[in-house]
Amino acid sequence: MESYYRRSTRTFTYQKDCILSPIISSITFGGIFAGIDAVQGVPLAQAFSPRMLGRYMGGIYVYNVVQCPMEAIHGRQSLLHNVMAAGMLGYVGVSRGVLGVPFVDPTFTYRYPQVSAPMLAFMIYGGIAGALSAFGGKPL
Repeated sequence: MESYYRRSTRTFTYQKDCILSPIISSITFGGIFAGIDAVQGVPLAQAFSPRMLGRYMGGIYVYNVVQCPMEAIHGRQSLLHNVMAAGMLGYVGVSRGVLGVPFVDPTFTYRYPQVSAPMLAFMIYGGIAGALSAFGGKPL
């Protein structure tokens, strides 16, 4: 029996599933994240606005779909794909002012001006995704 992580990622069927399968989970977890916002005190009208729901759902979906071409190119799944996908989304999000950099003191970029906030976001978001992928058993 073929391992989940050893399936051929270059087939049309795999790529179609890679693009379509995250839709339901993106909708589900986008709603959960909006609910977490509401529990933390964000007004319901704002937490469940189409803009916020779309941002959460779209972000989760794009994170999953960005990995599809990487898997096709390398012919397998890898936690490095998760690192690259999350890192790129973190970089773009911070560059556009949509995301913040979690777990880092805001004065860090003042003390180390050679490290920009988007670069730091790439490292943090990519590191989180890599750690979660490793804990999930995804191969390097």
